[in-house]
Amino acid sequence: MEKNLKDILVEKSEFLSVVQLAKILKISRVAVLKRINRGVIKAVKVGRSFVIKKSDIKNLLNK
Repeated sequence: MEKNLKDILVEKSEFLSVVQLAKILKISRVAVLKRINRGVIKAVKVGRSFVIKKSDIKNLLNK
């Protein structure tokens, strides 16, 4: 299967969006935002959105 440009850029990026993380965790976008607000998920605010470092997600998934 051929990858499109968006998939390639996501693979090379060291950050994920809230929507991308929600898909990985199989939870809603709102659930991710609630976990960010509670401090369960570490995120950085960029403009009006949050981004999450992939390395922090690996730690989250290993718990």
